[in-house]
Amino acid sequence: MALPSAFPTFFLVGAPRCGTTSLSRYLADHANICFSRPKEPHYLVQSPADIDDYVQTYTTLFFSHHTDEAAVGEGSVSYLYKDEILHRILDLNPEARFIVNVRNPVEQLRSYHQRLLFLMDETVEDFRTAWNLQDERAEGRHVPDRCRDPRLLLYREVGRLGTRVERLFEIAGRDRVHVVVFDDFIGETQRVYEDVCRFVGVEPDGRTSFPPQQVTKDYRFEWLQRLLYRPPEVLTNFVSSRTGTGDWAQWERTALMGLRQFLVRINSAKKAPTTLSPATQAMLRETFADEVKHLSTVIDRDLTHWLEPEEAADRKRKTEVYGPSDPEPAVA
Repeated sequence: MALPSAFPTFFLVGAPRCGTTSLSRYLADHANICFSRPKEPHYLVQSPADIDDYVQTYTTLFFSHHTDEAAVGEGSVSYLYKDEILHRILDLNPEARFIVNVRNPVEQLRSYHQRLLFLMDETVEDFRTAWNLQDERAEGRHVPDRCRDPRLLLYREVGRLGTRVERLFEIAGRDRVHVVVFDDFIGETQRVYEDVCRFVGVEPDGRTSFPPQQVTKDYRFEWLQRLLYRPPEVLTNFVSSRTGTGDWAQWERTALMGLRQFLVRINSAKKAPTTLSPATQAMLRETFADEVKHLSTVIDRDLTHWLEPEEAADRKRKTEVYGPSDPEPAVA
């Protein structure tokens, strides 16, 4: 089949809490890039029944704003963790390119746990307790009622970035994958952004301002958060029915999405990031030592400072990224 022009040419596939939200929003602002609305459709996790309807529904739902942009992208971080989804993408578009962001797993999982609490997938406030529940949750026990998918709670799998990046290289080909190291993204945001632009096939637009897009959040009202993230079936069915074609249907979808985004904003409050205990940090460094070393080999970049205690690793990162006396920019 001939793909519609609105079908993605690139996919920002992960990993979660590694800067994908900020990067996607910077890319969405580029005049020659069309980025999905919302950033993470997660649509391609579904197996297609009828391929034509599948593609048409996908592009209609998430890329109706496409005009004549040279690059089209989306940012579902779930795609990184399933080989069959990566194969599905390449079956649909053999020329697709992939961007993957990686981060120190200690910081990644601390942030990821906080995000799951905000999204109501997780209810256990203490990270170490949630970590210790993984095996039972994998068997369907102690899973919160409102959790979308128990696999989201398998923190050990989320942090296996060496394994997943290697698998992405094997499936897509090394030349079709661009790896962004979170340390670089924080320290040299403009350079990283420009490199990504060129990778997806557009020239950098001269952007020099990169305000942080993602912070640790809490919700103000549980009932409103539940309505926004776990709506009743009747509301879900109503929204799903607004998938027709034409200007009116597009206006309805845009209005509904805008209303939801407005309510999410007013129900969100900044929250100070949690701090993991030294013992928990040491446990995570030990758990992911082989993964970090493997990732270092796979991308040919020494990341073993991630395995050092936090303060020493942070000093080394700043020296490598900024130089011995350069100030660190205020980018989150």
